[in-house]
Amino acid sequence: MRMRTKLRSALAGLAPIAAAAVFAAAVYPAQAATTLHVMSWQPAYVAGTPYWDKTVAGFEAENPGVKVESNFVAFSQYLPTLTAMIASGSLPDVFNGGTKTGELGRAGLLVNFKDVFDNAFFERFFTGPLRQYTFDGKPYGLADMAQDFGVFANDRIMKEVGLTVPNTWDELIADAPKFKAAGYIPLAWGNLTRNTCPDFFLPLIAQYGGDVYALDDHTAPGLSWDSKPVIDALGLLERLAKSGVFPAGINGIDDPQSYQLAYQGRAAMFYGGSWTPAIFQHDGSKDWLDNYSVHKVPAVTPDAVHYTGDGAGEAWSVSANSPNKDLAVKFIAYIFRPDVYNWRAKGLQSFPALKSAVDQIDNPKVRTMIPWINTDAADHILFGPGSWDSVSNVCQSALDGSISPEDGAKKIEVDVTPARKK
Repeated sequence: MRMRTKLRSALAGLAPIAAAAVFAAAVYPAQAATTLHVMSWQPAYVAGTPYWDKTVAGFEAENPGVKVESNFVAFSQYLPTLTAMIASGSLPDVFNGGTKTGELGRAGLLVNFKDVFDNAFFERFFTGPLRQYTFDGKPYGLADMAQDFGVFANDRIMKEVGLTVPNTWDELIADAPKFKAAGYIPLAWGNLTRNTCPDFFLPLIAQYGGDVYALDDHTAPGLSWDSKPVIDALGLLERLAKSGVFPAGINGIDDPQSYQLAYQGRAAMFYGGSWTPAIFQHDGSKDWLDNYSVHKVPAVTPDAVHYTGDGAGEAWSVSANSPNKDLAVKFIAYIFRPDVYNWRAKGLQSFPALKSAVDQIDNPKVRTMIPWINTDAADHILFGPGSWDSVSNVCQSALDGSISPEDGAKKIEVDVTPARKK
């Protein structure tokens, strides 16, 4: 992206909003009829979801004459849709920027929230999810919900096979034949949309001593994806795949199909994020719901850190060129106001991005996972030009055995380097 629209002048007259003002339930002056376009891939944020309806109604009541239009785009189609909007210069007022957040922000197309909120506002967030969408010290996205990852085990199956959730990857590889002999997939997940493998793989780089944030930034002298931590992580991914730890044809399995492997009792364990217990609660089988437990992902050695992805899959951004920019910023201030955010967190039952909302989470599995973000945190989403596609492609190839760890690390570096020069 070569666009270099400057955000500085657009925000020159917009004074920072003090925390007290942000979180006060003030009623803004009446405005002319205006539609605020809000786009996300969160299926709950549509008309008919009680806590989203309450959120929208509350904002519209505080801003007479304003209508919030909620646009849901399925995750598999979201990035192509957003890419087309970027090309046509027609970004929504408020939207999930996804892996385009860094590019859009640096091109001056997103509001830098440091220009409109004070430090007290940002201190309410967990560090990892806020860092995920901060570039050059500028937060261009605000995490809606945080996330980390774990292993969900069917305790009935584990007892039947006589095994426990492994503490190390070597233990998992050693146990794989026992699970398979009993007719079970050891660890289920799917990679059809190519987003889950990076979630799984990138924290492995941290387990081998690498810094994924630095690799994604790709500016430190001598730093390269073609390096030992990346090669070691790809090597582990290759060993896990070849040992039959994952389902056969994993690159052709989508998320709903992978869930069914757990629900139908075909998998002993399931790899997923802190948002999955809410999905389980909605559509899981009785056997799964009655028997599943959550555990940290394995580590390289028994006493090593069990690094898990630490960040946010979705974050809100505001178009800097929107004619409704000021109103959009008010909407952001509103949805992150504690009283409003709390009912959204209560409804979603996912890992909240605001520390103050932890008490809204009733699901014991999610509550178990929340402390991991402070001790076992690692980057798992890439924003640098070329990073996501390069890693996703090599990750996919490592799973199907079509590339060696050495060649995979080299290919990521070769593909990323020219993307940074555009």
